[in-house]
Amino acid sequence: MANYDPSFAREVFQNVDFGEEIKMCMQCGVCAASCPLSTEMDYPPRQVFTLIRAGKREEVLNCNSIMLCTSCYTCKVRCPRKIPVVDVMHGLAHYALKQGFVPRRQPAVFGREFWAQVYKLGRIDEKDLPRRYFFSEGLVAGIKGTLDFMDVGLRMLLHKRMKLLPERKIKGIQSLRKMLDKAERMGKGGAGA
Repeated sequence: MANYDPSFAREVFQNVDFGEEIKMCMQCGVCAASCPLSTEMDYPPRQVFTLIRAGKREEVLNCNSIMLCTSCYTCKVRCPRKIPVVDVMHGLAHYALKQGFVPRRQPAVFGREFWAQVYKLGRIDEKDLPRRYFFSEGLVAGIKGTLDFMDVGLRMLLHKRMKLLPERKIKGIQSLRKMLDKAERMGKGGAGA
């Protein structure tokens, strides 16, 4: 019989947003029964919590479950212990990425490119974001992704949802950047004044 190792549970309780809330889980399964994506998860939330308690760091931080949450809040609303399951899952996803785990590479790449554009421009450039995303896997993958979504791009152009010219920075971009920088510092545990 393997020994129980509480070190990962302590790591989660100390470093993951809402991580301490895991202690309240009574393993009823309401979260899994409520989740519209539970069939796509390798482990439903209650099993993720059990793996944390069992010290299974690699399994938890590599599982796709922590990256699939769509923030529908059904689990949080239905939890008899009022555990903010959605917040724990997002906290675990954020922590996994900070630790260098990328359970689902594509959403991580898309998210990184999305936030880089928000920081740079204060908005998204509907041409540049998909280009950066598609070509992050290399030239061949970029060309294939571009061709696969060409019809979507054309429809966006026709419906004036995408411009031909590059997007310009919003007015007040410096204020937005200060706010984003402060939020990042706060997320890292800094005082951030």
